[in-house]
Amino acid sequence: MKDLKIGLLGAGTVGGGLIELLENRQQALQKRIGRNLRIVAVADRSYARKAFLQGKSFKVSDDASIVLENPEVDVVVELIGGLDPSRQWVLQALANGKHVVTANKALLANHGQEIFEEARKARKEIGLEAAVAGALPVIRNLRRVWIGSEIQEMFGILNGTCNFIITRMQKEDMPYEQALAIAQEKGFAEADPTFDVSGRDAAQKLAILSSLAFDHLVQETDIRVEGITELSPLDHAMAMRMGRVIRLLAVAKRKSDGYHLRVHPALIDANHLLSSVEEENNALFTNDPYSGPTMIVGRGAGAHPTASAVLGDIAAIARSEDGSPEVWLSGTEKLQCATDAWYRFYLRFRTLDRAGVLASISRVLADHDISIASMHQEEGSEPVDVVILTHDARESNLAHALELINKMDIIRAPTVALRLEEPGRD
Repeated sequence: MKDLKIGLLGAGTVGGGLIELLENRQQALQKRIGRNLRIVAVADRSYARKAFLQGKSFKVSDDASIVLENPEVDVVVELIGGLDPSRQWVLQALANGKHVVTANKALLANHGQEIFEEARKARKEIGLEAAVAGALPVIRNLRRVWIGSEIQEMFGILNGTCNFIITRMQKEDMPYEQALAIAQEKGFAEADPTFDVSGRDAAQKLAILSSLAFDHLVQETDIRVEGITELSPLDHAMAMRMGRVIRLLAVAKRKSDGYHLRVHPALIDANHLLSSVEEENNALFTNDPYSGPTMIVGRGAGAHPTASAVLGDIAAIARSEDGSPEVWLSGTEKLQCATDAWYRFYLRFRTLDRAGVLASISRVLADHDISIASMHQEEGSEPVDVVILTHDARESNLAHALELINKMDIIRAPTVALRLEEPGRD
């Protein structure tokens, strides 16, 4: 039985999980794959402080060349993250005739075209399942199961940190800061959660999914991104009164005016499948004229779920090493992204409780062709919250209107604007 020999760059949480999986599941993997998967080299800058790397049969060093220049290595697994030196190392691995498996969403969202092109020239595989949603098989479905599909829209809950915080706020009437503190205590949020709560993590994942779904290059900078830090318990309470829930959605839609790519908190129907995705779980909902609406849901992060996705890519390479490599990106042109869109909006204004406040706000909205569907004012001491639900309005018109409204003396905090999304409906 021929071994498939693995070189690992980075032995952190996911790398340690991969080593554990390969050790514990070795016999089962041999039976299922027909080959022995064996780590032969690990490069990690702090390897001397990691007890689980000591006394193993593989080589260990802080020098990446023991992986990249090792003639034994068939597959390089890149788990260091970031853009540099991971980009150089991945390209070097491919140039040296090695397959690559990566969990690096930032790398693929910013340098995907270059990496896919190098893999094509080298006729080597790129495994990227672990870069998006951990153990959920969203990449495999996009490129293998749904290969004949023409996906019209995708809605993802792609960040477990944000989903956990939002769920706590919704279910326990909890302010954002308290929900974040609990997420940090449980290990679902970093000490500095900015990358997650700003929406950037989900945007990088959406860039990868959109590139695969639409066969055109999408980068993180193509995506309009809004985070969850301005949400309040009142927003969740108002959403539930409307029969809706709030989720941070990664949205990609194929429309006549271009592709609409957004990451933003949005109100969705409480009966929709996505509304049931809670806590740290991730999900991807797709809609396609051939296969119809489909949703995949499960844990999207953590050592073992992500390591399982890495292992799945390694196993796929082991089975097909002698065949043609996967074509991940068949188009080389950038996606034509729409910069404006029509939405119904939920707006929450924090204002002084004065006569004429509602009239002043309504006047500015009307001047920008934004029609009000309903209005509600919370009672209490100043400042008070005024919630307005609009009819369909242009994003650009709303942005200009809010810029003027937020400068008014009566406004005491930046206005919260949330879109109403209808996944699976035109």
